[in-house]
Amino acid sequence: MAVTNVTRNLRDGELVIQDGTSETPQSLTVLLDEGDLSWTQRSNTIEVKDRGSIAAGHTRPGDEESIALSFTAKWTQLIGKYNDSGDPLQLYEFLNFMSGLNIVSTSESGEQETLQLEFTVTDPAGVAGEKIVFAKVYRESLTMNEGDEANLISFSGRDFEVAPVISRA
Repeated sequence: MAVTNVTRNLRDGELVIQDGTSETPQSLTVLLDEGDLSWTQRSNTIEVKDRGSIAAGHTRPGDEESIALSFTAKWTQLIGKYNDSGDPLQLYEFLNFMSGLNIVSTSESGEQETLQLEFTVTDPAGVAGEKIVFAKVYRESLTMNEGDEANLISFSGRDFEVAPVISRA
């Protein structure tokens, strides 16, 4: 049996962000302590009514829509490698393509800078883990929040694809 009915939760997932470096991409594993990675696939439909009547009308496919996605992570440092090359790369630096860090976009030169997000979900029963890949993710907003228990980075962006690539891990 290749499928289980064991529900996955935040302990079963890992988010890895990679740049477009061809040989060995730079990568960063994001700890999703809040477990709130979210994405939305939309289907655009055109409704054609016959003289205002739905019953006599029809629907047809509209334009393709890119995927909306977001996540929130706790942070300890905003900059690391940007300040000192011996320090590890930080999430804020990666998502902002900070200069001098040689972060390469996954999109072609001249296009909006994008990164690849790989979300791996391990099956707790050890049967059917999955990898969900968003190949061309660009940032729409990045919000930093100070909190009582932790400071948070909230990412909101889009993947320039109609659906992620999902495979068994």
